Amino acid sequence: MSEKPSGDAHLATLAATVAPGLAGAEAGPGRLDHVAQLCRTANFARRHLEVTVLYEANLTWTSYDVLHLTVMHRPVDTGVVAALAHVSKGSVTRSATALIKRGLLRRSIPATDRRRSLLAPTTAGWALNQQVRAQLIAELNTLLDNQVSADRHDIDVLRHLITAYHRDPSLPGATA
Repeated sequence: MSEKPSGDAHLATLAATVAPGLAGAEAGPGRLDHVAQLCRTANFARRHLEVTVLYEANLTWTSYDVLHLTVMHRPVDTGVVAALAHVSKGSVTRSATALIKRGLLRRSIPATDRRRSLLAPTTAGWALNQQVRAQLIAELNTLLDNQVSADRHDIDVLRHLITAYHRDPSLPGATA
């Protein structure tokens, strides 16, 4: 028998914390609709940040995440980065290879276990991470601060903005 992946025991607690609106949703279709809306909202935010910030740094969300996690946990095993980013180890390897070619990361193999691969940022990688992170925060604040009121959460604001961005083709990332 296969076991569920670790962390499933805390899934209900996480869902209640992250998406309290799901608890009151109608069982089945209502909950699925809420989850689909949350996924669309997350995809919108990710795409918006990729288009407005990461594109100029020649990064995708995954490559930024690999760089950022490497900076935060240096040195770090590629398998750990994959688990933290919730992507495949192959995705981490592809992103890391591109970042290494750009001189932003370096790879090492520990003498104690030659099967492992450790990533660490270079000085240029650390600096780019700091710069891009500041730009991402500024863009997200710009996106949210114009819309936030005391009774609205960031996720509600992003859901509202999805509609506006899809209706106005002049906005970055719009799909009208």
